[in-house]
Formats: sequence, structure tokens, C-alpha cells
Amino acid sequence: MAEVKLEDWQVRQSKTFAKWVNMYLSRKGFEDTVGMGEEFGPSWDDGVKLMKLMYALYDVKMPKRYKKDAKTRVHKLDNVNQALKMLNTAEVKTTNLKQVNLLDGDFRMMCGMVWNIILDYNIKGISVEDKNAKTGLLLWCQKKTKDYKGVNGDIKNFHKDWKNGNAFLALVDKHTTGEVDYDAMYDSSPEEKLDAAFTACEKLGIPRLLEVEDLTEVDRPDDKGVMTYVSEMFKLFSKEDIKENARDHICRFLNFQRRMDLKIGDYNARFDECIGWFNGKQEEFANTEAPATQTDCNIASDSFKTYIVEEKPSKLAEVIEILDLLSEIQGELKVNHRVAYKPDEDHNPDTLQQAVLDLGVSENNYINEVRTAREGLLEAMESDDGVSAERLAEWEKAFEVFDADKSGHLNKDEYKAALSGVGVAMDEADFDANWSSMCSEDGFIEKQHFIDYLTAFFTTSDTADSIMKSLQVLGDPAAPSDDMWTGMSDEDKEYLANMISNAEDGSLANAIAATFGSD
Repeated sequence: MAEVKLEDWQVRQSKTFAKWVNMYLSRKGFEDTVGMGEEFGPSWDDGVKLMKLMYALYDVKMPKRYKKDAKTRVHKLDNVNQALKMLNTAEVKTTNLKQVNLLDGDFRMMCGMVWNIILDYNIKGISVEDKNAKTGLLLWCQKKTKDYKGVNGDIKNFHKDWKNGNAFLALVDKHTTGEVDYDAMYDSSPEEKLDAAFTACEKLGIPRLLEVEDLTEVDRPDDKGVMTYVSEMFKLFSKEDIKENARDHICRFLNFQRRMDLKIGDYNARFDECIGWFNGKQEEFANTEAPATQTDCNIASDSFKTYIVEEKPSKLAEVIEILDLLSEIQGELKVNHRVAYKPDEDHNPDTLQQAVLDLGVSENNYINEVRTAREGLLEAMESDDGVSAERLAEWEKAFEVFDADKSGHLNKDEYKAALSGVGVAMDEADFDANWSSMCSEDGFIEKQHFIDYLTAFFTTSDTADSIMKSLQVLGDPAAPSDDMWTGMSDEDKEYLANMISNAEDGSLANAIAATFGSD
């Protein structure tokens, strides 16, 4: 075969490939070596080294009979055929590789064969974020060097981006402790950085598949040579990546479990506080005695309204939030394929919802009790001809209750509250008029003045007959004229007209009688 003049890049590539092959032969205990440069092609002509390489890499059994020291082309052809069968058994794909290529030591075809083996053995299995082979290897390099100045993960190829040594040095620094110091060497020469990285890799078991000058003395380093070396770094360092990923996986699992434990603890604590409030309120309503006076009824009603408007809504909202929290817990557990959380009997959500319903029953019972007490007191008031001692005592109590500053007299706001407390309700205009007529020059109402007013208010006896007699003074009730209403307000006139129109026979007498419940 005619001698082929090799170019510089081909020599450098063959050196890397030969070192890679010899590394794996040596690891399997073979002393055979593949030559470099012009010797690279002829190294394969007897098929023996290819057979040993397939055994070393893929554990394909070597044939029992082969010519260990084949001299003739016929014997070499027999070995080559068996070597190619082993290559086929290992399922390594090659491009148009034939027996004659090995027998003739075809340099170009031998380089292509070894590169295909490297691709299959070293690179084909690389997978990073669903990116395979070359793309996956490049992505791994980018991720591992993203925090290093001068690299920043900006690696786009396997040739020129590796010339200055930063990428190699960053990968070593990322995965080792104390072997190199990237920051300290940042301003060093490319030769120094590459040598430091390659030396560290030698200590870790990767021979110098590349020499420093293979990158620094050429404009474009051989990408196959660089990929071969980097793939060995990947195989070595990704073992730590796998451990790191496993640790991260465990940490994520533990973080999730801790978060779920905290949420479940929060659910139980909030549940206990909320159910305690509902049960406490239910007991409070059940054990509260019925009001004994009209003032007590009014105080109880005002207190209940405050409870309904200001206190209870926030607790109902808390119930919704607690139930939503339980739903969140169950949802996260389901999405993450965990066993559903089963609250114990004391924290069953149905118990909380039932407590809401039970409290509603207690509230209704309580407010009905207040209403019944009020109606009984009103009936007693209606049967009184005058002011009983009990009613006087109630008014005095109302005065004391609403005398907030304990001054012995009532200011305007206290007076209004006291009147409401004993059942005297007025609109703003009527109250202002009443206050003006009642208060002293100092702007207060004394206790006796308050009692006297209520005595007059509640002992004034209106009957249908008394009202009709007053109407007769003004005119004829059976045929009322407009003059009868002179001096009355438009509002009073309108109200009286509505009473008459709603009366059974449209008469003024029946309209008045209806208000007293008489025929």
C-alpha cells in the first residue's frame, strides 16, 4: 500500500485515539499497545487488538482459536473476520468498514472505526436533560461551568472554546477539592491552565489523552480528540453528579415531608382553636339566663347583634380557611403520589362543620329566649295601671348602666342609649326635640328627671275613646273636613289619610279603633 502523508491534525487525532484505546486495553490487563501517527493504521492489521478491545469494552468473549502471531495475510484475514464479528456482536455501527481496511491498515478508516467505538462506548449513553450524545455532553459542560468567570457556561463547541484552558480547569475545579484553584490561576497562561487540569485528571485516573500543545499550537483543536477527553471527564465526574442528584432528590423529599408536616400541624392547631371557640360559644348561649328586665333584653339584643356582625364572621371565615388548608394538603399529597392524610377523630372536618350547625341552633334558642322574655315583660307592662316597683327598679338600673362615666347624670349620648335600653325608640328629629326639652342648662339629665319622664311616658293612657273625644273637639270624626287638620304637619296628615284608607270601611272611627285592637 502506498505511503500516505499525514497532516498535523491527523497525527494529533491518532495520538488521542491510540491513548484512549491503550488505556482500556491496559485496564483489562492487556500489554498490547496501538501505535500513533503512521503506526496507528498498521496496528489493527491482524485483528487481534480489535478483538481485545471489544472484550475490554463490551465483554464480548474472544474466540477460542485465533492466530495470536499471524504473519500471513490469510491468517490475518481469519482474525479480522472474527474481530468484525465481535464488533457486530457489540452492536457498534461503523461506516463501510471492510476486512481489507484492517488488513491494509487504512489510516483514515481506522480513525473512523475507533471514533465510532468511542461514540458508542463513551458518548452514546450520555443523557443530560433529555439531550443525548454530543448535545448532552455540551449541555453538561455548560451547566458545570456557568458560575466561572471567563467561561460562564458559554461553551458552544468542542474545539476553539477549549483552547485557553478555562473550560478544562473549571470542570476540574467544579468536581474536585484542592486539585486546582480556578480563581487563583485565572490570569495564568493557557499552557499552565491546561497542564494543571490534565495533571489533576491523571491523578484521578484519566491519562493525558491530549497534550497541551494539541490545543495551543493549532488554530482549531481537533473536536473529536477534545470530545474523547471530555467524555472521560464526564464519566468520572458524573458519578459525583449522580450522588449529588441523589442527595438533592432525598433533600427534596425531606423538604416536602417537612412542609406537609408543618401544614398538617397548622391544620390541627387551627382546628383545635376554632372548635374550642365554637364549643365555648355554644355552652355560653346554653347557660345564659333569660333577661329579667326590658333593659336586660335590650342589652342582650345589642350584644348579640355585635356578636353576629363583628365576632362570628371572622370565625366562619376561619372555618373555610381550615377546610381549604386540608384540601391543599390532600391535593399536594395526591399530585406527589403520597398517601392521603387522614385526620384523627378529634380533627375530622365533619366535626367542625357540625359545630357550626350546633352553634346556629344555640343562637336561635338564645335569641328566642330573649324575645320570649321581652314579650312577657311587655305583657306585664300592659297590665300595669301605674308604675310598679319592679319597673322603677329597672329604670334606675338602666340609668346606672348607661351612666358610663358614673357622673350621676346622663349626657346626650348616654341619654339616647338609656331610652333605647328601656324601649323608648325615637328618630333623630324627635330625639333632638326631646333632649332640648329635657336637659338642664349644663347639658345633662339628672336621674330623677329621667325617672319622672319615663313615669309620665309609660303611664299616659291612650284609648280609642280618648282619641275620638279629642277628634270631636276638632270637628266631626264621621265627616272630617280639611279644617280639622289645621296646624298638623304634612307628615301627620299623610299618615292619618293612609290609616283611613286602610280601615275596613274607610271611616276614621274604625281606623282609630283598629290601632287598639277593638272592633
